Amino acid sequence: MAFSLTSVVNEEFKMMGLSLRGDAMTAVVGFLERAVDANSSLSKMLDALDARALTTSIVDKAIVDEVVRELDKQDRITVGGFDADGNDRNNASQGGHGHAQMDDDDGITIVDAFKTPKFTYDTQRRVFHETTGKGKTASGSINANANSKIELYRERFLLLQQRIQRHRMFLKPAFNCGASSRVHCELTPLTGLLGASGETKFVMGCLSQLEDDRFFLEDLTGQIQIDVSHAATSSGLFTENCIVVAEGEVRKDGVFEARALGFPPGEAREESANASAHCDFFGAGRLRPADVKRLVESEAVSTSDMFVVVSDVWLDKPTTLSRLKMIFEGFDGSDAIPTMFVLMGDFCSTPLNTGNTQQGANFETYKQGFDRLASLLEHFPRLRQESRWVFVPGPGDPGITAALPRPGLRKSLVGRLPAVLPRVTFASNPCRVRYKSQDLVFIREDLQSRMRRACVLPPTLLELEKKLPPTTPPTNPAKKARVGHDDTDGDAIDDATRMFDDAVDATGGGGSPTTANNSDSDASPSKDENEHKEESEWEQRPLFKHLAATLVQQAHLTPLPIQQTPVYWDYDHALRLYPAPHCVILGDRTEQQALAKFEDTAFANPGCFADDGSFAVYFPATRAVEFSAAS
Repeated sequence: MAFSLTSVVNEEFKMMGLSLRGDAMTAVVGFLERAVDANSSLSKMLDALDARALTTSIVDKAIVDEVVRELDKQDRITVGGFDADGNDRNNASQGGHGHAQMDDDDGITIVDAFKTPKFTYDTQRRVFHETTGKGKTASGSINANANSKIELYRERFLLLQQRIQRHRMFLKPAFNCGASSRVHCELTPLTGLLGASGETKFVMGCLSQLEDDRFFLEDLTGQIQIDVSHAATSSGLFTENCIVVAEGEVRKDGVFEARALGFPPGEAREESANASAHCDFFGAGRLRPADVKRLVESEAVSTSDMFVVVSDVWLDKPTTLSRLKMIFEGFDGSDAIPTMFVLMGDFCSTPLNTGNTQQGANFETYKQGFDRLASLLEHFPRLRQESRWVFVPGPGDPGITAALPRPGLRKSLVGRLPAVLPRVTFASNPCRVRYKSQDLVFIREDLQSRMRRACVLPPTLLELEKKLPPTTPPTNPAKKARVGHDDTDGDAIDDATRMFDDAVDATGGGGSPTTANNSDSDASPSKDENEHKEESEWEQRPLFKHLAATLVQQAHLTPLPIQQTPVYWDYDHALRLYPAPHCVILGDRTEQQALAKFEDTAFANPGCFADDGSFAVYFPATRAVEFSAAS
């Protein structure tokens, strides 16, 4: 082997904060040498050790032997083509909920939402632990008990709380250097607001409406009524159940009056990975820093790889099939074949998620649509054999309920399509795809209109400077309103308040803080900026930028009340965006083709293919998105 197995084991255990004795190292290496897949076996061993309540960070041979016996017992349970749950492992390409499927030829791993690892945060040890269950799946059941609903909100809060505690703005300096000491914002638990009337405080909590027309802020210690009617906000869509950071003071009537409202600031995925000891939140396997570096170099060379994403593929409409034929003919005649086609629902113009049979639509006509697609694909053998095909169900496709995540389409609904496409996967919604080092998330849900309707406060109006490229942070009017308010009152703002306002501006633009007195805002555009203006047409979507900022900072795909967007309580972790992925493809019919970027995460909406034939192409080598349409 080109690398020493001992050094790899030592590095992986160090990332978990563990060290091995000499005899324990020999036992681990011996176990991995006889394993079929050494990387998978090592990950299983680390997960098993993480689930144990170890009293020391030094692992001896006795503990290793116990873990090896457990893993060997699990391997003996797996017989033939069936796993320990009795599921057909080869059925994943035919709609089954299999484990992550890795294709060594193209470097693509497809992760089913129901097989996503579930991690809980230990507030005492400040580490993440993978949760294992005894039910049908390793992470939970769709028929969860009431405690799972409580844990859903608790884990959402703890995830953002541990992230914000590392942020420089909320991190207390280790040394007090007098006047030159760094200013920070100290978060106060809600129980600490008792007796603090008239004092400016920074609090973090979940925004809830516990009574009619009255909003409350809740954390793990208590709750308090909050008045947000005069609060300046950062970019984002502030809805019920979202977690916010508020600056304000408690009035004499016991209500917390917020002067500024923002989301917990985001974090680079490298920092999140280092803080969590590189836990496999994504579900596609643990990547060591050395592996990431090698895979990034491989991505840069694979310039011809591309992913074609099409949303709202109504297979019961002749216009849809004619547009698909046009797309297939274009790619089939080119030198570079798309690495993967991602087709997202709905796959029928009439919703069938509740057994609706209006206008003659039923499961048989639904199946016939896939048969027509199979007949069309038979004329393109290159695409069928060389490309990966992923089908993501939409909210109107047949399913048990409307809750997220949605399972993949069943084999009985897709006709003879699996026989025509040898490399097809009927994935869940959302679907996670790892391409080499990149983590991609595909979801089909009309989120934008739903979140806009649920907004507690109207979103901040982003002033798009037409003379400047969209990468320039726009001026945040929330800062203008705040500055004007303070000047009128004549009150001095302390350093911590100023820094919080600057952070609001920073999140609003997705870059460095900007002020109302930016001397460069009236500068004449350069030649390069004029050339960039035309190609940034898709980025001129203010509401889509708000949506992107909300999802990244909330680290969740649907930060809405579960009454509005139902979620399987035990599978809420499958909707998390932590660490932040490289790209999120959102099939949202309520918005045109749109592109946005917040922090290191790109967001794209391919548009509605059923309306105007629009679709998107993602190039992983450059992480660029191109939009097109088949008319």
